[in-house]
Order: sequence, then C-alpha cells, then structure tokens
Amino acid sequence: MMVWIKKALTPQEIRDRILDANSTFQKQLVEYLEAAHAGEFIGGTMEEIEGVIRAKNETHADRQDPTTCLPMPPPKKCNVHRDKSSQEMDCTECIAYHTWEKMYTETIDEILYLSNRHKHHPGCIDKKHESCKSRFPRDTYHHTAVDPDSGSILMKKGEAWLNTFSYPLSYLLRCNSDVTSLLSGTAIKSIVAYITDYITKSPLNTHVIFEAVKTIFDRNSSYIEGDAPREEKWVPPWHACIF
Repeated sequence: MMVWIKKALTPQEIRDRILDANSTFQKQLVEYLEAAHAGEFIGGTMEEIEGVIRAKNETHADRQDPTTCLPMPPPKKCNVHRDKSSQEMDCTECIAYHTWEKMYTETIDEILYLSNRHKHHPGCIDKKHESCKSRFPRDTYHHTAVDPDSGSILMKKGEAWLNTFSYPLSYLLRCNSDVTSLLSGTAIKSIVAYITDYITKSPLNTHVIFEAVKTIFDRNSSYIEGDAPREEKWVPPWHACIF
C-alpha cells in the first residue's frame, strides 16, 4: 500500500527546504518522520527483548503468541486525569489504561521480534555477489542526521536486522510489515512500478487450479491407495497443493 499525502511537497521541494539554514522545516520534518516510523524496539535491544520473551514463555507456558491473535483495543481513557503526569494510581480508569499501555508496548516488541527479524536463508543470498538480496544487515544510526550537502536524511535506526515499521501498524497487523518514507523520485518510481506489477498479475483460471489438484492426486495415487493410516494419506498430496 502506498499512501500519497494530498498537497504534499515534491522530493525536490523537500530537499530545497531542508537545505535552507534559516528554516525550521528540517527539524519539523525529522520529528514527523521519527513519529511515523522506526527501526528499533521500544523496550530495549534485541537481546534484551529476547530475554523478556524467554522469561515470559518459561513462566507462562500456555501464553498465546501475539502474532496468532487479534489486538486488544484500549480501554476508555480517564476524562479527569488526561495528562500522564496527573494520572492517579487509585483511579480505576487510569490503572486500566496504564496496564493496557504497558501491554501495548510489550506486545509490539514481541511482534517485531517474532515477525520482523531477518535471518539469512538460501533464498536471500546472492551467490554471485555473496550478499543478502534483502540488504541485511542494515546500517544503524544513533540519531537522525541530515547531509548538509545533498539534503538526504539518514533516519535513526537501532537494529541492523530489522526493517523500518510503524509501531501502531505492527500492533494492528501482527505480522511483518515495512513502512518507509519515499523522499526521492527514484524511490517513488520503484514502488509505483512494484505495486503496479503486483496488482496486475493475471490470476489462474479455475479450471487450471482444479487440473493442478487432479494432477497431484494422480501422481500420489499409489500412496493414497496404500496401507498407510487414513489420517496420514492426505498429508503429502495436500502439501503439494499449497502453491
């Protein structure tokens, strides 16, 4: 999905304003981008998050994987103590919201750990150049920096093995997602071409799908008609049907 902001500046207009030393635009843009997406966990480093998850699993063996369940909506926020600094710990609504907020951040970290971490596998390695096709590990930056000559922005990023994402979106989607700002014409053209190619792929005709299923069962007829238990016979054919 690509979100185009109405009346947004062009990449060149953004660059010109970033390079203007007398403008507050650069600071405001960086604040906006850091609020829109991130490249690190909320509660610590990857090793620390791994330790927290391991401890939870050891304490509660039957706890549910957050990537396999729906998100929990926030409780009603207290109308009296709106500001965090004025929240009362004897207020039922304040306690409920504070508990949910803690669960929210911990859940996001666990979803990111389970879904967004990149691990090298045979399919991601370019044998010719001996590099990862997904460009991992990524460069990390302690702070967002702006190149004074080109106007390019190097976003703050704490984890080399994570892509960039949106915390609220990760909480809602509960799967791997990639959120980034397109600040160059080349990046915009590339993503438009990718999305266009993806959504215009011709689907298989129904008769082609059924023919493929029939072929798979024909090839496994000896196994299906064999002496294996009934509950085992369906496994190899249906594994082959998942394409």
